[in-house]
Amino acid sequence: MNDKKPEIIKAVVFSVFDDDGPTPKIYFPRDMEESARLLIAMKTISILMGDAIYQDGSSTSGINYFGILPFPDLKLNGLTYFFLIPDSQARGNAKASTITVLIDESNRVFFYENMKYLRIIIDKAASKVQVTKDFTEIEKIIESLKEELIEFAEELEDPLSTKRQLKILFTGIDGAGKTSFLLGVKKRYSEIIKVLPTKGVFRSNEQIFEQQNSQISIWDLAGQKTYRDKFIEESKFYLYNIDLMFYFIDIQDEERIGESLKLYKEIIYKLRELSEFPSIIICLNKHDPDLKDTKPMKKRIKNVTIDIEKQSEGFFFKIFNTSIFDHWSLISAYSFGLSQLSPNRELFVNQLKQFAKNTNSDAILLLNDNGIILSSYSKSEISEKVFEISAPHYQTLYKTFKEFELLKKDYLISSGITDDSKSVIFKRIIVDQYNLYLLLYVEKEHGIKKVEKNLSDFVKNIKDLIKTYI
Repeated sequence: MNDKKPEIIKAVVFSVFDDDGPTPKIYFPRDMEESARLLIAMKTISILMGDAIYQDGSSTSGINYFGILPFPDLKLNGLTYFFLIPDSQARGNAKASTITVLIDESNRVFFYENMKYLRIIIDKAASKVQVTKDFTEIEKIIESLKEELIEFAEELEDPLSTKRQLKILFTGIDGAGKTSFLLGVKKRYSEIIKVLPTKGVFRSNEQIFEQQNSQISIWDLAGQKTYRDKFIEESKFYLYNIDLMFYFIDIQDEERIGESLKLYKEIIYKLRELSEFPSIIICLNKHDPDLKDTKPMKKRIKNVTIDIEKQSEGFFFKIFNTSIFDHWSLISAYSFGLSQLSPNRELFVNQLKQFAKNTNSDAILLLNDNGIILSSYSKSEISEKVFEISAPHYQTLYKTFKEFELLKKDYLISSGITDDSKSVIFKRIIVDQYNLYLLLYVEKEHGIKKVEKNLSDFVKNIKDLIKTYI
């Protein structure tokens, strides 16, 4: 009987943008067809580099990111790391480079399940390449990387699970509004008034796209003391293998804020004990419109924020003020959390940034059909916040006009909102079988013409990224 595990890693390709364009410099296996390695080099560098993003600067630091890209013609999926190699002779004093690890497309979940470990292995090799000028030495680095990746895959107990399993935790003391938040995101308002305290754990599934590589399971943990004591006591079950955590604090209930912060501290302690470091979204909930500008509320938020920052050292976290009476606040917090699960989040921002440059846009936001913000780019925090608030309203307006057949073309344009030189454009785009939406803040002159001129290239680039969004 042959117990040998199937070989997961099919190829490794190191590519550089040199005088001949995207060129595969080192590749395994050695007998890889030329057309295949050229396709990998061209696709990874062109999509990740954009329009030579590094050429306006002289530094190579900070310009590096990972992404998962499909190669359907080769029946492969690739995990690619884009980085810059210093070169005083090159334009911008650096050469764009990628390291791409390839597996069968049927095994793509392997990347999602093991992303944090693979990133460390590949980043370590890329860092060595950046400081090595000798080509023979670079060959040894890539060869060593290949061996380390193969060894890593062989040591996994179950390297080929069929779907990436994602676990999102909703927690906080009772009455913090966890269940109402979820219902508000889904616009199931009639159910909010019927909400009863959660007992034990309520599990549900989330779907960003009809076809996705992951099964997202949401665990809504009851907040009554009896239940939360059990969760802490049995933390190895409830807090193990978390990919994302939403923590809710009722910011109106001043008497119980101390109790809520105590539970947060206990959870953080247990997560550290389990070596679990999920991204954390803190929702200072019930930040209702009629109270948010009062002095007591502002002071309370300031004090709570200081405490959370002190307790959250070593974790990636972000704080949102949320209210079921401000739908945008729910969508903003929820979308940001979900985006942390996407291995391609950096690539989406890069594509939006490039599209903004080509269309003279100050801000761009990309939504799915349910209003979830997939990605955004903005030149300023103000325009970013305004767009997050406005996006659901524009989407509702667009769908209303569409329903009553009042749209001659597939977009809305608003002018003169801030000044006569700017326009807001809300446009539907079709990517594969999905309806997506772009909200853009552009220069009024030639605005829609520039958008339509550059749209096909943008759609082509994000088409592959959408397939591997989550």
